Amino acid sequence: MFTDISWGNYIVVIILLLTNWYLFVGFRFYFDDFKEVISGKRKLQFRRLGDPNYGDFQSEENNQETPAPTSSQPAFGEFDTTFQDVDALVARLKSFIADAAKKKLVKKEFTYYLQLLLREYPSVKDSAFRSSVSELIVTECKTLDTVSVTQAEAEGLWN
Repeated sequence: MFTDISWGNYIVVIILLLTNWYLFVGFRFYFDDFKEVISGKRKLQFRRLGDPNYGDFQSEENNQETPAPTSSQPAFGEFDTTFQDVDALVARLKSFIADAAKKKLVKKEFTYYLQLLLREYPSVKDSAFRSSVSELIVTECKTLDTVSVTQAEAEGLWN
């Protein structure tokens, strides 16, 4: 009975079944994301392996602040970690603002969630990237037509 099936036929059937399964799961759970990428509302973003800020929920280890260096000179890897924090914050801000546009949040609720998100990155608050992140908040809000936020309001969110 099983002697009529070759390995080549078996592999083709398994590949077709797996492809159909992943297409089903992709369209079932990520259909809205596919529509946003295709319509151009969101850019396709690939996550790096080993990125500590992969998901929306971070472990307690990632939320702890690193101790400040004892000397007056910044530590060797301090700029690199700050830049990684900025990169992670930018990704989370973009996804949050896009979700807020979908859910049509009220301005008070929107600013409250932004303040909570910005508090998770204290190293960015004290860095030179702070104004750039604030400008990003203003431009993303204008681009996605969510809540209108001015530059002064965006700077006030850090406090």
